[in-house]
Amino acid sequence: MSRLAVVALLALLPLGALGQKPVRIIVNAPPGSSIDLVARAVADSMSQDRGGPVIVDNRPGGAGTVASEAVARAAADGQTLLISGLDAIVFAFVAANRKPFDPLTDFIPVGRITRDHWVLAVSPALGVSSVAELIALAKRGSLSYVSIGNGSSVHLMGARFAHGAQIEAVPVPYKESYLPDLAAGRVSYVVHVTAALGPQIKSAKLKGLAVFSQARIAYLPEVPSIAELGFPDLVFNAGVVVYAPGATPRPVVAQLNRRLNQALAGESVEQRFAQLGLDATPGSSEEAARYVLENLARLQRMRESTFGTP
Repeated sequence: MSRLAVVALLALLPLGALGQKPVRIIVNAPPGSSIDLVARAVADSMSQDRGGPVIVDNRPGGAGTVASEAVARAAADGQTLLISGLDAIVFAFVAANRKPFDPLTDFIPVGRITRDHWVLAVSPALGVSSVAELIALAKRGSLSYVSIGNGSSVHLMGARFAHGAQIEAVPVPYKESYLPDLAAGRVSYVVHVTAALGPQIKSAKLKGLAVFSQARIAYLPEVPSIAELGFPDLVFNAGVVVYAPGATPRPVVAQLNRRLNQALAGESVEQRFAQLGLDATPGSSEEAARYVLENLARLQRMRESTFGTP
């Protein structure tokens, strides 16, 4: 039987038929980070089906390139996956003058798992309670904002807000947690996902000034949307995608997609995502690939507005 015929038959097998070897989901952030929490919720739910255990392997470093490179070079057998946003795959290598990964060549999208919401937050110690007051503060002197890697989405979103608000602000890079400095007001603001900032905002350790969505969100109903504040061009929703190595056979990707969608429908994932302010986005691998393509140009424009044309 030809290799093509064997591969085609794999799609017809039940979930457990590929054996019980564990699937590793590599995460480009440390334990306890927002993307790690997402990965663990999905891995725990996937482990409940008959497809075998799923474990999370944290590989932080290099603005996501350590994890991306590990998966790009892994065997294309469906046993090693990556959970990542687009920026960690595409743009981190550009800052180091290395060829960026192409998420549709070096990787194949298995499925998109979240639609996230971004929020602008400051310390109560900064003495501002609205975007208008933050802009007024910037007019009296330059502000600073959090960056967690040159070219990362957090960096780009911080710069994008400064550009849209027409203020001066400088990035402050962090390899470890930025929360102590942000809470103390030593860095002016951050734009990050609700999964990372929501608990601090809800406990009043940070002040949420705007969510970067078209309308207010149920998770933080008291925080105005950036659109209602007069900055509709700053609306931004992204998400996290599960990737396999680019040479992974399509039938194997299809089986992984089935497991992933089954996991996303689980009650435990629904509850965990609600706690993080995330929307689950089950769908096909083809839909995930379209999402990646549609967002590549947008993220490229964001990067070029920050760093200039490469």
